[in-house]
Amino acid sequence: MSQAIALSPKEIETQLSSQLAEWALVDGGLQRSIEAKNYLEALNWLYDIGKWAEKQDHHPDLLLHYKRLTVRYWTHTVNGVTQLDVENAQGVEGFLQDGKFL
Repeated sequence: MSQAIALSPKEIETQLSSQLAEWALVDGGLQRSIEAKNYLEALNWLYDIGKWAEKQDHHPDLLLHYKRLTVRYWTHTVNGVTQLDVENAQGVEGFLQDGKFL
């Protein structure tokens, strides 16, 4: 297994502008919030993302506040955002747009 390396702020900004327009760099992590139609839809998203994250063996922070789900990727071992965080954020984005993880 290769050692994870934190991306530079410029690398992160490039990824955000080219592939993750709905995501932002917040407190050192990639973050996106989405508004569901109701609590149960948001809860289902949380569950689906959580199941997929377990398969990826890379787990985001998930915060559910009524109809709003916030997803945040950050790698604690490097104290920053890695390429794996970006790839997993892209996977979540695919799920949110098409109902399928990338």
